[in-house]
Amino acid sequence: MSAVVQIKRQVSIVTKYTTLPLLFFSITPVLAYLAGGGVWYWLTVFVLLASIALDPIVGDDSINAPADLEKELENSNFFRVMLWAYVPIQFLMTLFCYSLITQTPMAIFVTLGVDYVPLSWGEIIGLSLSLSLVTGFGATIGHELCHHGNAFDRFMGQAILTPISMADFFVYHNFHHHLTVATPEDHATAPYGENFWRFALRSTIKKSICAWQVEAKRLARKGLSWLNIDNRMVKITVAQVAWLSLLLILFGWMTIPLFILQYIFPRMLLATADFAEHYGLMRKQLPDGSYEKVRPEHAWDDSAIISSFYMCQIDRHSDHHANVGRPYQILRVMDKAPRLPYGYLNILFVVMVPSAWRKLMHPIIEEFYDTADIIPYALPNTLPERFVERAVMAEIK
Repeated sequence: MSAVVQIKRQVSIVTKYTTLPLLFFSITPVLAYLAGGGVWYWLTVFVLLASIALDPIVGDDSINAPADLEKELENSNFFRVMLWAYVPIQFLMTLFCYSLITQTPMAIFVTLGVDYVPLSWGEIIGLSLSLSLVTGFGATIGHELCHHGNAFDRFMGQAILTPISMADFFVYHNFHHHLTVATPEDHATAPYGENFWRFALRSTIKKSICAWQVEAKRLARKGLSWLNIDNRMVKITVAQVAWLSLLLILFGWMTIPLFILQYIFPRMLLATADFAEHYGLMRKQLPDGSYEKVRPEHAWDDSAIISSFYMCQIDRHSDHHANVGRPYQILRVMDKAPRLPYGYLNILFVVMVPSAWRKLMHPIIEEFYDTADIIPYALPNTLPERFVERAVMAEIK
């Protein structure tokens, strides 16, 4: 019997239903059109808001797949196909929304019976926000695919990130973040006491620069210049410029604000996730200058059901870092990992209000410092005195 048939509730709900809820979310702009437009063009926003409200009510799912079932689940192509399904949707939904908003008929949609009528500003704003949300959450699918060892899956991961100009994520995340996480070298690890908005700006810029540096160093080891067709950042940049150029040709200058909106939301989603996932956590530096192996204690965990669907179970973040090769369907809730008080869908909004974040999280992280084998990582003059002696102080420029 296949893994898909026999899993039932031996596994997490996300593993059982895979990406089906996220795929439904991805087509909400089309459902809004079929419902007649108007206020329905805000459907995607309403679905997300409802998901945020229901997340703490629905609760957590801490079930881990049995060890004897893991290999079968890992080798099942079903889970890969369910990820691939989001890729054409990412591109088609972008074209569909751009086409409606700019009133530019496209043969593929006309053939399917799409009727182009002028949209009000309320409809345009609703549909634009919906597009940014749908394609932004596609980044969680891209993250998973970019982690697969299979070359085709990695290609699909980079493809899904292209319409939102985040394909550079593949280089930084895979070849720097996972090597340097919970150290001062990682631009995605926030120190205790840092303001989120400062972190978001610093992290976004430095991660992009670092991705170029990673490729330059890789090519230098081969005796090659950074300006080389083998430079993955060059390939990624060319692909993203080509996609933007195509949109400009098809839809004109109205493309620019839509493209910017598509860029902003996923970058903010990534920044808030990065901030929450590793806030204030540091690995021990060994006598030779290297760092200890990543342990569950080095990432904040969560297993809220609705958040897990939206995030492709990456909120089981400790296992993701401690065991990088694990695909999403067998990620585990780790006993020693620190726990976020809410699911990602709620905590990511708390992150954006620094005073609320400090009030909620600082007592939790300070208790974790008191009880766990962990090194505090903080900005100078932000930690309670009892932690200062064993802490690492960030030198952020």
